[in-house]
This record gives sequence, C-alpha cells and structure tokens, in this order.
Amino acid sequence: MNIKDLDYFHQLTLQKNFSQVAEYFGVTQPTITLAIQRLEAEFATKLVQRDRVHNQLLITDTGRQLAVHATSILRELQITHQEIDRLTQQRTILGLPPIIENFYFPKVAARLQALGELENLQTIAGGSVHLRHALRDGQCDIALLGSIEPLSYQQLAVNEFDHRPFSIFVSRQHPLANRKRLYFSELRHERFILFNSSFVHNTAFNKLTRRNHFRPDVVYRANDTHIIMNLVAENVGITFLTTIVDQHRDDVVRLELMDDEQPQFITSIAYRTNHVLTAAQRQVLTVLRQTLGSA
Repeated sequence: MNIKDLDYFHQLTLQKNFSQVAEYFGVTQPTITLAIQRLEAEFATKLVQRDRVHNQLLITDTGRQLAVHATSILRELQITHQEIDRLTQQRTILGLPPIIENFYFPKVAARLQALGELENLQTIAGGSVHLRHALRDGQCDIALLGSIEPLSYQQLAVNEFDHRPFSIFVSRQHPLANRKRLYFSELRHERFILFNSSFVHNTAFNKLTRRNHFRPDVVYRANDTHIIMNLVAENVGITFLTTIVDQHRDDVVRLELMDDEQPQFITSIAYRTNHVLTAAQRQVLTVLRQTLGSA
C-alpha cells in the first residue's frame, strides 16, 4: 500500500472534492482518482460514491472506517518522522508550563548544565492541557505536567513528584487583603483574572464554581503569570493560582482557601510509553527524577 494514497484519501474525506484535493497536493485530478482506485482494489470495497442528484461526493461506510484508521496511521507516521529526526540529532524537547518552569526547572537546568546536557535541550511552553496533547502527538519527548487528578493514559508513563494547594491572590488594595483565609463561596461577586483554557487551573477553578453554584465574572484571561499578577496588583480583579507561584511582591496578598476536599495541583513527569529514549533523553529523565523527586 502507498502511504501517499492514504494521505490523498484522508484529504478527500475532508474536502469531498477531487479537484480541490488535487489542488491541495499540487497534483493532477487523475492522480487522486487512481489513488482511490488502488485503495478500493486493496480493500475490495467501494470507498466513495457520487450522488448525481445532489452533485456531491459521499463516503461509504467502509470508507468512513478506513478514514478512522488512515487518520491514526498518518498521525503515527508524522510522530515517527519527528522522533527519528530528534534521535539522529540527539535533541531532547521538554514541555514546560510557565509556572512549573519558574518554580521547578532552575535546579534541573543547573544539574543538566553540570552534565553538559543543557545545550542539547529544547523547551516548548504552554499550559498543561496543551502540552499533554503535544506530548501525545510527538511534539515533545518529555513534559512536566500539572493536573488535578493523577494522570492515567495508556500511552503515557507518569511519575508524580509534588502536590500543592490552590489559593486566591488579591491586590493589597482589595477589601479582602486583610483576611488570611476564606471560603470559595465568598467570591461569587468578585471579578476574576484567569489563565486561558490550555491551563489545568481552569479545571480546578470550574470544579469549585460548580460546587458553590455560581457563574464567575471572568474579566480577562492570559497565558502569562506575570501579566495576571500585575493585573491583580492593579486591582483589576482577583485570581486563582497554585501556591507554587513565586510572588515575592508587596502589592499582592495570598489567601488560603478553607473549603473541604479542595482540588490539588499535582505535578508529574510524563513521556510516551512507545517512545525509544536516546541516551541523552534518558539522562534528562534521570535528572528530572532525581531533582524533582524531593520537591
């Protein structure tokens, strides 16, 4: 079977137009037609058919079944290319959410530098939700991920290394700044500044709002901790962050939540179970485990 035929077929299921698919790949329309015919001969079934009445292309039941597998095969092939490219170049790509990077990574970087491995490390940033997908799709080799439940995915090997609570952060000018502790239900009339949807903080925050039966007034979302804290300092709103946030500032106050059964910010080292780690990647993984195991 020609993998390119699967690629043509996959695109045909999306666009349902032979001419558009041919233009997409920069080939002639007969090239696409022949590819589909080869696949139909391979599987001894009709994969597409024309609806002459409505002038449209239909994907048959067997075509839809092949499309499911074609998507998986093409994605695995893309991951394979990415992984082998990094294996030959001895690179390690590490996924790091910004809060985790600020709090945990400096000690890891110092150990890697001492071993001469830091210069071969490339990092990609993003929220834990985004990086979990990036790890699954082969865009990074190892990731440090946050979650509010233990990560349990068949394709991921996971080592938890820390659990921290969440807190509320308010401006020094805010009326709540004189408090040390509060219940989440007291915040139903507050304005919130939060991370965007790729961060696991939102999962924890939404869990608490549902439990306390109110719809929060979210006035701004960002993907940078410093922006969020600067807005909080200006009393634009309050925020909900894990306590590993390194604030060290006099214009923001942290308030402890007293709710029972609060979500915890769980941090884990994760990598794909089917990824063959290079010696350099195994070294990075060892350093992560040794350094963060006592976090």
